[in-house]
Order: sequence, then structure tokens, then C-alpha cells
Amino acid sequence: MSISNAKRWNELCELQIMTMNNLANQFPERREHLSTISSGWRSMQQQLLQNKVPSLK
Repeated sequence: MSISNAKRWNELCELQIMTMNNLANQFPERREHLSTISSGWRSMQQQLLQNKVPSLK
């Protein structure tokens, strides 16, 4: 099952990933935590690209 606004969600995921990476560069002491958040957005993006309804685990 796909979601009707998957393209927009994909764009939002990409924006969030870029934001987390930029924050990690600005705040190196938070890099590990921000990397975890970024990984969650990447996971969601991959699910969207596979036409799956994303679920957070």
C-alpha cells in the first residue's frame, strides 16, 4: 500500500536528514544523538521509496 503524498514525505525526510547533519556539524557533542535521529528519517525515506506506509520502530 502506498501513501498519496509520498513524494512530499520524501522531500520532508530529505530536509530533516540535511538539518540533522548540519546540526551535528555545529554541535559535535550531540553528533551521536543527531545521527540516531537522522537514521530514523532515512529509514522512513527508504520505506516510502519502497511504496510502504512508514512505521517507526
